[in-house]
Amino acid sequence: MGALMKPMIGAVLIAVAVAWLTPAQAAGQPSGSAMAHTCAGCHGTQGRLGTVEFVPLAGLPEREFLKAMGDFRSGKRAATLMGHVARGFSDDELKAMARYFATMK
Repeated sequence: MGALMKPMIGAVLIAVAVAWLTPAQAAGQPSGSAMAHTCAGCHGTQGRLGTVEFVPLAGLPEREFLKAMGDFRSGKRAATLMGHVARGFSDDELKAMARYFATMK
């Protein structure tokens, strides 16, 4: 292989890898699914814990999820932990999680 061919192959491989990633992944932002796993400790894996103490997130409409998280952020909705959790995510990250939970049955 020629000396010029090796760098070109590397550049092509990088370009292909970036093209396969979603814009959020290409920017280094985890998917809604990955971020939603941070909720599993209280709300259960895949948003279902099976107890009445914690709201199930699976199937929750996007609008409801975003309203709740906004209310936690602002302090309008009292909580011991969720205010800190809600402030830890960007608006785009919350939207990605809302979409993920809304698609779950």
